[in-house]
Amino acid sequence: MRVTSSLACITRWLVLSLSLFGAKAFAGYVAAPDGTVLLGIETSNRYYVAGGARFFIPPAQHSLYSGRSLVPLPQATIDSYTELPMDGTLFRQIGTAPIYVVVGQQFWWIPNPTELDVWDDWKEVHNIPNSNWNDRFIDYTYVKSLLVQERTTTQVYLFVAGSKYLLTDPSDIAYFGGYGSVKTVPLGTLASVSNEPFCGAVLRERSSSTLYAVGYINSSTPGLRKHATSHPTHGVVPDGALSAFPTMSSGLSCIW
Repeated sequence: MRVTSSLACITRWLVLSLSLFGAKAFAGYVAAPDGTVLLGIETSNRYYVAGGARFFIPPAQHSLYSGRSLVPLPQATIDSYTELPMDGTLFRQIGTAPIYVVVGQQFWWIPNPTELDVWDDWKEVHNIPNSNWNDRFIDYTYVKSLLVQERTTTQVYLFVAGSKYLLTDPSDIAYFGGYGSVKTVPLGTLASVSNEPFCGAVLRERSSSTLYAVGYINSSTPGLRKHATSHPTHGVVPDGALSAFPTMSSGLSCIW
């Protein structure tokens, strides 16, 4: 396919020249500018670039990005690029209003125009494709954890396995990384974060060696339960954080 943009030609030359060193050498951020559309030469797959990450564009949405610079690349090169945008990237799903910012490789909702004014700093808000965009932020091993603090507040939370935990004990904060590792997120965003971990997470409390898998009994019985397991731990939570979940002998599930 002919590339009509001179910028796209230069970008393609740069990326292809670098790719001579092998795909693994480029595992990381896309070498093309944000806003570029990458085209898989062998597959015709298309990807929108935002925050140095690739977002798959379903064929039905190709026309929504028709005005963007198009850079054909080997599919293997495209596959080597990350799907997690750089911190500070602003985005929204195309055709929708909510805007998010990436902090600590997680997305955080910016709840109002006042808060957006703090975070945008003249940066572009990327309109990413509607293609299960939030899946890439889910750490399926659940080991990703962050200490976060809303802007202008003092409360520190642990974010792990999709849930938040308020930390009031300085020893907990030290255990989970210390004040120096606390990342600032938008004011008001934590209201949208669950107080329960992802179904299927295997967790242990900080001072315990017992591992628990959390899940549901069935679709008609609300509330997470836990049961002891020998599966590798996915994350550590503060002491007492799992006490609210009734203990079962087995039989929990996330799909039925």
